[in-house]
Amino acid sequence: MEKLKKNRIWLTVIGFGIVIVVILLMMLHQQKQATPEAQEASYSSSVKASSISQDAQDTDNEKAYAKKAATMKGHVFQELFTTWNKDDFRKWANSYNSLSDEDKYKASSYFGTSAKYYNLRTDKSTLSNIADSILQNDFKSISYFDTVKEFNKAYPAVDPDTIKK
Repeated sequence: MEKLKKNRIWLTVIGFGIVIVVILLMMLHQQKQATPEAQEASYSSSVKASSISQDAQDTDNEKAYAKKAATMKGHVFQELFTTWNKDDFRKWANSYNSLSDEDKYKASSYFGTSAKYYNLRTDKSTLSNIADSILQNDFKSISYFDTVKEFNKAYPAVDPDTIKK
């Protein structure tokens, strides 16, 4: 009987020891998972999933913007609706180029938009660059588009509703 009691005590001590070792191993495993190296795989897969989702959303938005742009009417100049067409711009460019240098510094125009474009008193390059591009028939460099659809082709990620009037 005495041997049984001694063995029982040893078995109990060994059992508690095993339980404590298992608990310590579980805590160690949990800490290991909390390290940046262990979380890197989870983070990178999360970033990849988010990127795929964002790409799909961007594609859906671009399709919706293209449909919207196809139905909208008007000319676009630097993300503003304009009442001017290419001929109006050409007339303005010829008129601007006929100005004296002194008058060019004071020049300004709305270009059929709600925004005023003007040269600085010390720099006439703003309107001069626009006039030069127009006379070279380079309307893309001044961001002029005959239709909203053309604007959308150049900037597919821009919602046509954000074009200001």
